[in-house]
Amino acid sequence: MPLVHSEKIEETSTLLLWKLTETEEELHQSLGSSYNSEDFETISHPQKKREWLASRILIKILVEQFGFSYEGTHKDEHGKAFLVNNASHISITHTFDYVAAVINPSAPVGIDMEKADPKLQRTSSKYLSEPEFEHAENELSTLCMYWCAKEAIYKLYGKKKISFKNSIYINPFHNFQKLIQGELTDDDDGLKIHSPIHIRWFEDYCLAVSI
Repeated sequence: MPLVHSEKIEETSTLLLWKLTETEEELHQSLGSSYNSEDFETISHPQKKREWLASRILIKILVEQFGFSYEGTHKDEHGKAFLVNNASHISITHTFDYVAAVINPSAPVGIDMEKADPKLQRTSSKYLSEPEFEHAENELSTLCMYWCAKEAIYKLYGKKKISFKNSIYINPFHNFQKLIQGELTDDDDGLKIHSPIHIRWFEDYCLAVSI
C-alpha cells in the first residue's frame, strides 16, 4: 500500500491516502488479528474485502501515530465505524483504486472519495438542490465536488436519515477550490451543523474532508 498523501488538516485531524495494490492475503498478513472478524465475514465481494482490510490498516497506522494501542473497530447503530476502547473519531472511505482514512482525537470528522464518473451527471437532480444544480451546470468535476462534500458532512454527522438534496447545502464555489463550506440541517433534532470541507484532487478522484 504505497502512501500517496499525508496531511494535517486544521491542526486537529490527520489524513492518510494509500494506493490499493495488495491482494487480500497480503492485506490479511499486514493487519494481523487486529480487526473485527464478525464485520469482515459479512462481506462477500473480493474487492470489498480488500477495501475493508486496507482501510483498517490505515486506521491502525493513524491510531498508533497518536501513541494509542489499536484494538479494532465496530459499527454503531447507523453503520458508522468507531474505535474500540478509544474515544478518538475516525472516518473511512475507499474506492477501487484508493483507500483513505482520517482521525480527529476530539471531534467528529467525515471523509469521502469519488471518481469523476458520468453517473454523477445522470443522478445530479437527486442529490442537488435547485440552486446547486444550476450552479454546477452539469460540469462533471463540479458535480463530483458537490457529491464528495455532501457525503463527507453526512458521514461527519453519522446518521442515516438525512436527505442529500433537502438537508445538506454546499455554498457556491469555484471549480477545484480547496476549501468550501457546507451546512447540514436535521429538522427532527432541531440541529444545524456548519462545516468547512477540505477538497483535494488525485488524478480524476475527488477527496473531501469535513471538519
